[in-house]
Amino acid sequence: MWWSTILAIICSLAVVSSLDNGLGRTPIMGWTTWCTETGLLPCFDDFCNEAEVKSMADAFVSSGLRDLGYTYLNLDDCWAGPRDTNGEMTADSTRFPSGTLKPLADYLHARGLKLGLYTDVGNKTCRGGRPGSWGHYDQDAKTWAKWGIDYVKMDWCDRPLGEPEYLYGLMRDALNNSGRAMFYNTCEWGRDAPWEWGMKTANAWRVGPDHLPLWWTPETSQDPGQGQGTANIIEHMAGLSKYAGPGGWNDPDFLMIGYFWMWEGDRQTEFGMWALWAAPLIVATDLRDLSNKQEILNPEVIAVNQDPLGIPGDRYANNSDGGQVWSRPLHDGSWAVVLYNSNIVVEWCSIQLNFSPEHLPGWPVGKTSAKVRDLWARQDLGIFQNSFTSDYLAAHASQMLKVTPQ
Repeated sequence: MWWSTILAIICSLAVVSSLDNGLGRTPIMGWTTWCTETGLLPCFDDFCNEAEVKSMADAFVSSGLRDLGYTYLNLDDCWAGPRDTNGEMTADSTRFPSGTLKPLADYLHARGLKLGLYTDVGNKTCRGGRPGSWGHYDQDAKTWAKWGIDYVKMDWCDRPLGEPEYLYGLMRDALNNSGRAMFYNTCEWGRDAPWEWGMKTANAWRVGPDHLPLWWTPETSQDPGQGQGTANIIEHMAGLSKYAGPGGWNDPDFLMIGYFWMWEGDRQTEFGMWALWAAPLIVATDLRDLSNKQEILNPEVIAVNQDPLGIPGDRYANNSDGGQVWSRPLHDGSWAVVLYNSNIVVEWCSIQLNFSPEHLPGWPVGKTSAKVRDLWARQDLGIFQNSFTSDYLAAHASQMLKVTPQ
């Protein structure tokens, strides 16, 4: 029928379009409201208000987070109010007294920070049941541009009919036409292989379900076949590096560092893996207290995440005893490496890293020795011949290295 032909043409035009904002040449870093003030249960009730975000902004400046590169403060499903009589989005005036986010954006911009917000591809948001953007994509993009918004995350609840690539492409085009560059993060939970179409659509794309502050979970219905723990996400990220690079990144979801049940090995592995993958470093816990989040302050690990070469890390060995080798090349001719014990329960293992293309793609032919630096200890371990072995890593634990040919 004629209308199906026209629809196919429209969809094909959307497919060949691309994001054109010049942002995300390296992964963004910052904080989200998602799990900061949630009462007894973690991430149970996303909350935000203007006072909280201003307090967080002040802490970013005073603690040095901003100077380390953490500049985005992102509101999740907690900020939107009803649309006005013209259909324009408003902010919840009980939480943001002006009814807009512009005063808050101005406050952050004056401190060298950026403000992000959350919306939904459909009529209602996922948790708060607040207004989504369906039917208002262009209008909302222009409103957010007027407010000075720097980041937009778009969720996948209450969705209309249509393929994710097409629907998310509509908002991409609206943002392109808004007059303001805004980092665009799609979030359809990895259900439709967003890594395959993400680069032409967004600056980052969620590759799986919501990350919970647990090491492992059973499979979830949000993205069938995937669990929501850190170990589940690590397994899921293997093989996805080829889809990402400067301007567009695989997003494994927020960092959950800071809960009392996490030991040092859990925290180091989580942050180190996110850095190695060149994933956005957006922390969902309260960054006004850094006492249990020292890992996110390590400048050498942050430098891996922000490396300008922009080649994400991937897994290059998956041993039968649970030992894994992950690596990525860096712009200075070295490699970042994570040696990881993937066992869930108590089981130690030793992991050997070979100085060869097998474990370090692109390793120079004929080079058999390397300088090895421990990035968590921030100390050189010496010059090694042919290989380096990390002995007796506990389950969940990892060793993060910088390896330089000699």
